[in-house]
Amino acid sequence: MRIYVIRHGQSEANLVTAHAGWSQVPLTEKGISQAQAVRSRLQELHFDKVIVSDLRRAKQTAENALPGYEYTYDWRIREIGVGRLAGERVSDCEAKLGESYIRNRKNRDFTAYGGENLEMMQSRIAAFMDDLTGEPEDAQIAVVCHEGAIFCMVCHVLQCQPTRLAARADNCSVSVFTCKAGQWVLNKWNETGNLIPEA
Repeated sequence: MRIYVIRHGQSEANLVTAHAGWSQVPLTEKGISQAQAVRSRLQELHFDKVIVSDLRRAKQTAENALPGYEYTYDWRIREIGVGRLAGERVSDCEAKLGESYIRNRKNRDFTAYGGENLEMMQSRIAAFMDDLTGEPEDAQIAVVCHEGAIFCMVCHVLQCQPTRLAARADNCSVSVFTCKAGQWVLNKWNETGNLIPEA
């Protein structure tokens, strides 16, 4: 099984460095263009299933990058929940909430604001990845989601515990995983070039 994991295009929250979390933030015009550009990199591939986060920015990315497919929406691949910080600019949070917020943001722990921490997010991503192992071994699947979710997928595959967001995924980058006999392998990370598997 081969999984192509696509981060959503630039969102309005990305543009102004604000927390998006589970809010229904749309893509910017640039984000839509990014999704349309990744379409040309995916057009030679056929997907047996397309799984999409149920948040608006991921849905818009799928519609522009992978038109013509039926989508399966899964809330478990949402970005980390930030609670009442959703929609707030990072600079405003730093000014209002001070050092405790800065420390919590670095550690990706938003429980103080009614959100999640990385351990909570990792748990739902692990459940998602475990469910994928039930797909046919020859399946080719596209997943459209968020930077934090992709990082947790990598941690699941590498069997390490995330303590902070230690690896970045660019908007509309693609990361590739394979799974055989229940064993996951990371093949490509944050790819913005060729996606066709080598012979």
